[in-house]
Amino acid sequence: MQDPVLIAGAGPTGLTAALELSRMGVRVRLVDRAAGPATTSRAIGVHARTLELLAQRGLAQELIATGMKIRGGDIHGDGKSLMRLDFSTLPSRFPYILFTPQSNTEAMLRKALACQGVEVEWGTELIAFGQHERAGRTTEIEAVLRTEDGIAAQGFSWLIATEGAHSLSRATLGVPFEGETMPEQFALADLQIDGEIAPEDLHMYSSEHGLMGLFPLGAQRFRLIVSHPPGGEDRSAPPRLDQLQAAFDARADRPAQLHDLTWSSWFQINSRMVTQLRVGRVILGGDSAHIHSPAGAQGMNTGIQDMINLCWKLARVIKGQSGESLLDSYEDDRRPVMEAVLNRTERLTEVIGAENPLLRSAIAHIAPIVGRTRFLQSKATMRMSQLAVEYRDSPISVDHAHAGSLYAGDRMPDLDLRQLRNGRWVEAQLYPLLDPTDFTVLIAHPINAAPHFEQLSSDVPFERIVHIAPPEHDRAPGYQASFDALFGRHARCVLIRPDGYIAMTCPVKSAPHALKDYAHKQLGAISPPEATGRQRGPHR
Repeated sequence: MQDPVLIAGAGPTGLTAALELSRMGVRVRLVDRAAGPATTSRAIGVHARTLELLAQRGLAQELIATGMKIRGGDIHGDGKSLMRLDFSTLPSRFPYILFTPQSNTEAMLRKALACQGVEVEWGTELIAFGQHERAGRTTEIEAVLRTEDGIAAQGFSWLIATEGAHSLSRATLGVPFEGETMPEQFALADLQIDGEIAPEDLHMYSSEHGLMGLFPLGAQRFRLIVSHPPGGEDRSAPPRLDQLQAAFDARADRPAQLHDLTWSSWFQINSRMVTQLRVGRVILGGDSAHIHSPAGAQGMNTGIQDMINLCWKLARVIKGQSGESLLDSYEDDRRPVMEAVLNRTERLTEVIGAENPLLRSAIAHIAPIVGRTRFLQSKATMRMSQLAVEYRDSPISVDHAHAGSLYAGDRMPDLDLRQLRNGRWVEAQLYPLLDPTDFTVLIAHPINAAPHFEQLSSDVPFERIVHIAPPEHDRAPGYQASFDALFGRHARCVLIRPDGYIAMTCPVKSAPHALKDYAHKQLGAISPPEATGRQRGPHR
């Protein structure tokens, strides 16, 4: 029997890895050196793309019930609104940021994992490991674990390192963690605010004193973050309420009373990421691979999506369905995402926290003008929500004779449509039709057109085949034009990865051949047929 995969670290990233692999039939062991689950809120924002992925796994609604749906936010500067962010226009069934304590997200993931028969082994620490090589290639991990019963070694097939910023695995491998520690001191706190602060919006304040952010948690409670708080030089005790009140009074554009402080902490922002995500059979993800400013609530979402990208690939490798080279696409896909997140959060922190009078004056004059443009609004919210993440440059993204606006590597949007089911077209939504454990073949037909064929040849290497068409005209006026814009005007085959991104597009007539070609060349699954197309270069 295959040795289990060891996952070190039971935060959101490690929990997601364990959940994804166990759902796909891979044995895992999830350990964490902490005595039990964290009770502080830490990360609080869950973005639209993460909610879409959780919804496909039947987990979103339970989490949504624990938090607040934030559909907008204001960036304030020098007593006036500089820019408003509107998340309600996001092209998603989740057009908002969900603010809920990280402890709720972790509890939801642990509950789902328990349904798979996997429990977190608390108080179990990875203290050392080695990779054994046989016949010139890495074949297994030997890990040394410490529990209250002592120290023991065990063999594992792979190690996924999600221990956090101080990752033993990363240090053992000697992988550089490049970046910088910002000099500013920050304070974090969860407290209640009474005043004319919109409780359903997020608020960012830019001032000569530094930045301040307010993130609603419900019932007038907020997560507060401030730079350069009064008294921050003395970090022998957590930030006090009077220090936080003084910071608020200096930066806010209206008075309010802070009270009922339940938790506070000092911190400095690190902005760092690794130079590589995999060394042999050790794979890094989450805070073990990238840490950055909390601006934009990107960290936890990025870690969860790291694992959803990785685990379907690792499961195929472990099951012998693909060669290990498929795992190279994890780094090809996710490193550019990590780099973009670091760069954007650094810039956002620097701009909002700018203290230079000239820069502040320029921001105050320019931001209200450009902030109202539809282009900037859409770009800012799409990026923050992570709906803009794409893998067009990935070596496993392939287009043949492209048509329509969807390219291989794009996030497949959720759609209202008709599905061909038992010879009849029925109304449906797209995402519930996709398989989050395997590939899905979509055959997109023009409206009112008979299917070009209802069955693919039996040797096509993907089992789930779904025929779709636009909804009826009277239920969705104009939808045919938008459907055609996405898929082109003729029947098209679109192969969807288990993580919801497009793997390949091709004309329907060449689909059987192109699908076999993809399975062999990109996934290493079957013998090669004659090539029918070329791998697409980047289209921007």
